[in-house]
Amino acid sequence: MERLTELVAWLRFAEPSWLLMLPVLAGIAGWRRYAGRRRRPGVLFPAVTRLRREELAVRPLIGAIPSILRWTALTAGVMALAAPRAPIPPSSLTSNGIDIMMALDVSESMRRRDFDGKSRFDAAREAAREFIDSRPADRIGLLVFSSASFTSSPLTLDHTLLDRLVDALSPGFIQEPGTAIGMAVLTATNRLKVSESPEKVLVLLTDGENNVGEVGPATAARLAAQNGIRIYTVFAGKPIPGMPAYSAESTEALRKGRDDLAEVAKVSGGRMFSADDSEGLTRTFRDIDRLEKTRILGRKQGRTVELYPWLLMTAGVMLVLEMALSSTRFLRIP
Repeated sequence: MERLTELVAWLRFAEPSWLLMLPVLAGIAGWRRYAGRRRRPGVLFPAVTRLRREELAVRPLIGAIPSILRWTALTAGVMALAAPRAPIPPSSLTSNGIDIMMALDVSESMRRRDFDGKSRFDAAREAAREFIDSRPADRIGLLVFSSASFTSSPLTLDHTLLDRLVDALSPGFIQEPGTAIGMAVLTATNRLKVSESPEKVLVLLTDGENNVGEVGPATAARLAAQNGIRIYTVFAGKPIPGMPAYSAESTEALRKGRDDLAEVAKVSGGRMFSADDSEGLTRTFRDIDRLEKTRILGRKQGRTVELYPWLLMTAGVMLVLEMALSSTRFLRIP
């Protein structure tokens, strides 16, 4: 009963005055049934049971089928005249998935254990794995970099394999010193630009400034933007241990690293984050996850479905069926 109430409340009628015909039809049907019993001609027969055994009699309920079809068709016709409409409300929709490249810094400085007792790389790895697990519908690739860039995994939906590859990484994977952020962005762009996905994202994490490489970060970011790639940068840097926290050299290194990443994010239409502990890194990756999910969520416009064609079709089918049955199997004499 509750579901029926919800359905009726859901419907809208363009011409509701026609619904007044429904109780009139119900009254006519009741009167015909009552009057028909009194006036219908018939023949007295002493053994109805034998007629049924010989299949010459029809059960009352089965015999009423033509009448039921006729009145149901008339009811559907009246409902059609009232022009019922089914409003479909706006609904959220999202894409089937986006393509994401993750670029992790594996330079020697990522070994420093200044992130709540963990190394910078261990904290980044844990946050990256949580991010990967939170996006099962997305193809994700893995790129590592320091003085050069190396694609550890192409874009894939096999996140179990991706987790294993992330676990197997460690700082010092690339022997030569230095941090080539521009080259990392360029390599990731080459992997993403061939993707057919309308949404392409690069998440790049580093703890230093761009100090080697033939292409600068801003130049590489502009090329990424031209290929529809949005870049989120994460700066996981802290003052160098053993150096006064606010020394000119330490402050300048931090400022230069942040400025490089801020420029990369700005040019590509992304956003720059900064974290100096494990909790901050985890929160950063969650923020990126939330930003991307919010970005691709849309609203499907509401619409109205006209139901009267279906009611008219139903009425027509029932009338044809009623006439066919009344002229054959359920023929009445007289």
